[in-house]
This record gives sequence, C-alpha cells and structure tokens, in this order.
Amino acid sequence: MAVASGFWPERLPRSFAGVLLIGWACIVLWLVAICDALIGRGEVSGGRLSKWWLPAAFPLSCIGVNIFFTSLLFASGFRPLRVAASSMEPAITRNERIVADMNYYHKHLGRRGEVVIVSRQSDSSAVPAAGQDLLIVKRIIAIGGDIIEGKDQQIFLNGQIQGEPFVKHKFPLGSHVRLDRFGPVVVPSGKYFVMGDNRDISLDSRSFGPVDASSIVGKALYVYQFQGPPFSRELN
Repeated sequence: MAVASGFWPERLPRSFAGVLLIGWACIVLWLVAICDALIGRGEVSGGRLSKWWLPAAFPLSCIGVNIFFTSLLFASGFRPLRVAASSMEPAITRNERIVADMNYYHKHLGRRGEVVIVSRQSDSSAVPAAGQDLLIVKRIIAIGGDIIEGKDQQIFLNGQIQGEPFVKHKFPLGSHVRLDRFGPVVVPSGKYFVMGDNRDISLDSRSFGPVDASSIVGKALYVYQFQGPPFSRELN
C-alpha cells in the first residue's frame, strides 16, 4: 500500500527520479516477500530449501515488479510513449521514449510552451486502421483569444515577436514560404495552436488549424532511457 501510494495520490512518476525510487522500492519489496515466503515454507516443512530457489528469487521479483509497476503506472494515468517522428527535435529526437501524464488536462488548462500529446483522427495508411486516433507530440504556441502570425520563420503573438530557443530550422529562409509565413490567425476560444519544434518538417496547426481542448489528451513530462546509463530530460 505504501508503494502504491507513490503512484497515487503522490504521483511520483511525474519525475524520472520518482520512477526510479518506486521501481527500486518494488524490487526490494518483492525480494523480501519471496525470501520471507521461502524461509517460512522451510520452517513449516522442516526440510532444507532447494538451493535453486534463491537464484530464482531475483527473476521472479522482476516479473512481479513488471506486472505490478506497469498496472499501477497506467491506472494512475501515466503512459510511456515512443516518439516515432522527428518534428519535435531537438527537444525529443526520433525514436526516443517519453512519459506523459494523461490525466493532467482533466483538471488543468493548457498553457503556452507546454509540450502536449494531441489526439487526431487519422485515415492515413501509416496507422493500423482507418479512423484510428493518432497521438502526436507538439508544443502549445497560442491559446484561445490569441492572434498568431508567422513572418520569415519568426512567430508573432498578439503583435509581439516571440523568443523561441527550442526551435530548430532545417532549411534556410525562403525554402518553404508556406511554412515560413502564415496568418494572422485568431485562435478561437477553447482551441490551441500547436506546432513542432522542428518547424520546417512539422505537420501542425499551420496545416490542420487550431485543435480542440478535448484533443489535448496528455502532458509530456520527460524523455527517459534505461538502456546503458539511465538518463532523463525534462520537457516542461
């Protein structure tokens, strides 16, 4: 129950350190539980334990932790995702994995600059079935009531030029006029104008328009990696 409370209500997976803390707590808990059960079994039966039980304790712990950890992670609203596109580089490079809080926007409104998970209805053959929801990762650039305009690869929000250190341009100015210049667009109430950080290759609100608030289904929290030296990179 103490470990489960780390998922909810504490919601420790909001950070990579929290995930590591809960993961190791689960492993220790399972090892102690298995060893205690084996010792108790030996005391009751009066016989010696098989020497194979001890080396089997760790893999059994890993299996139990994986089932327990994954179930509680999803139940508490967190979801690991692999980002297959490169439209959010350099913040998220292609094929990196992120953790998203899929419950965050049930109680919060989206804010400018947040990296979000957007659900779009897609009929593309690139997804398994026609009409299936396609999850994409974008950044909120403008909210309802804002006036956004693109000029020469610069974003103007309500008439003010925006400093965007996270933006990457792959092509020189003038190579893609439709992407370099757009608007002005008045974002309707209850909608968001989302864009990718890798501006010259991103399919975003410049093409499909502002998205509904209901389409913002999660908040991207951090990039993570467990292969090799573990690391994380905060996104919001």
